[in-house]
Amino acid sequence: MTVDKTVLQSAYLADLLSLRRGAALERIMDAFRSGYAITDIYLDVFQESLYEIGRLWETNRIGVAEEHMGTAITQFIMANLYQYLEKSGVSRGRLVVTGIEGELHQVGANMISDILEADGWDVVFLGADVSPPDVIQSVRDHNADLLGISATMVMSLPSVIALVGLVRSEFGAKAPTIMLGGGAFTGLSKFPPELAGCLYGRDLADALRLTQALSGRKVFDQQDAS
Repeated sequence: MTVDKTVLQSAYLADLLSLRRGAALERIMDAFRSGYAITDIYLDVFQESLYEIGRLWETNRIGVAEEHMGTAITQFIMANLYQYLEKSGVSRGRLVVTGIEGELHQVGANMISDILEADGWDVVFLGADVSPPDVIQSVRDHNADLLGISATMVMSLPSVIALVGLVRSEFGAKAPTIMLGGGAFTGLSKFPPELAGCLYGRDLADALRLTQALSGRKVFDQQDAS
């Protein structure tokens, strides 16, 4: 049975806004059982619904409780779907994904971790509010080829810059490629010079494209990506 992604996304968003966790879970599981791929559910439904939840909160059409519950319900469903995540036979490399210290938002980083794991990356997801020394240790222990840093708030940019500088100082020429993502970067007209050379994934699909290019040893102009 073909599932209409527009109808599914609209119905799922309605479930989130009504705080119907059970209905939201069953709706997504029905779509999965009908052949809707998990990665497409992430791209078409979860991402777009959470973007809309964020817009509604920013325009004061919903409160912070509804915004938090929409995120919590989505993470709950992601945890249920994870056991069914089909993983590519392609080995793309080793990846560490972290939220920036001082922030508690982690759903975006969690989503990209799952998407890239399905695409063939060996992923360590550290979660939110991770200290720089712990990030460094995880990169070293995992021998990471790629480090994903998620930041939601513009006020976190100094922390991102400091972490990027620390990683580059610690590992030198052997430093992993760094990919940035999250709301902290959305409104920037130009990236700070300290972040030159970092990849920037605007959304899940963009991050997937960039990492596939990276693992395929393709050359691309990062200035265009940022």
